[in-house]
Amino acid sequence: MITVICTTNRSDSNTLKLSQEYLSRLQLLGADAQLLDLREIPAQWVEASSFGTNTPEFNQVVQKYIRNANKIILVMPEYNGGFPGYLKFFMDACDHGDWRGKKVAMMGLATGRSGNVRGVDQMTGILHYLGSEVYSKKVYLSQVNGSLSESGELTNPYTIKELTDQLNGFLSF
Repeated sequence: MITVICTTNRSDSNTLKLSQEYLSRLQLLGADAQLLDLREIPAQWVEASSFGTNTPEFNQVVQKYIRNANKIILVMPEYNGGFPGYLKFFMDACDHGDWRGKKVAMMGLATGRSGNVRGVDQMTGILHYLGSEVYSKKVYLSQVNGSLSESGELTNPYTIKELTDQLNGFLSF
């Protein structure tokens, strides 16, 4: 099972559109995949699970989307030179070991020109600390607003090729 994670809790985000693009492409390739939209995880569940036993609701989410997945794709927007704090909040509430052994691919995106290179690098270090295996082919999408159609589909041929190459390699990783 591959879990694609929309790593922001921001409404109507380009991150969600790109996460859905990943999910759709994975399904077209015949992969068993699911989408975790962090907007659907109430902060109360995460906070209550941060210092001790997970709440039943949070535990159910982690079981379905993290523990049952052997691969994870993080679609991460740039937030203040890094990745969304809500993602770190979520990860910190998971049990020690939930991320160990997971194979993880990443896409960084930004409205600016860097494609969230710094945030992806920061997350790479965190994932290595947690015992995850990070796939080397990362996708960096700069100026995301100009790369999506009105309906949220990718229009930039270079980014489509990068994403396709990443997924093809990640499936055999």
